[in-house]
This record gives sequence, C-alpha cells and structure tokens, in this order.
Amino acid sequence: QGTACHVNGSERITAAISEYLGIGNGETTEDGLFTLENVACLGCCSLAPVIMINGEAYGNLTPDSAVSVIKSLQEKEGK
Repeated sequence: QGTACHVNGSERITAAISEYLGIGNGETTEDGLFTLENVACLGCCSLAPVIMINGEAYGNLTPDSAVSVIKSLQEKEGK
C-alpha cells in the first residue's frame, strides 16, 4: 500500500471489502466478479485511499463507501 493510502486508512477499507465479499487477498468471489488484490500504489495519491475496479479508480473512500461501490457494481450485474 502506498503511503498516502496507508495514512488515510486503506487497511480498514481492505478489511471492510474482505469481510463484505468473504474473500482474502489474492482470492476471487465465487461469481467471479471481484478479486481482492493489494498493490503497492495506484498512482492516485490525491484520491487516497483509492480502489481500482476494471481500470476505474474510486477515491476518497471510507470503509462504508468502498462497500457501497461494490454493492452498486453487483446491482448492475444483477447479483
């Protein structure tokens, strides 16, 4: 995790996403929609903390807003 994300609570966000999806780092959900992968840096420091899904960055997250992003994408997929 990059410094900006780390100091802005990325560990809490990772934990919230992991708990919600029921997967750990390096694992993929049973439906194949999400893989949780911790990376060193996404280069979006001004948006920290940030997640990237299918090449799109979502930033200035809290644990709740990160899970909301996931839920929204699941709804779009009908899951």
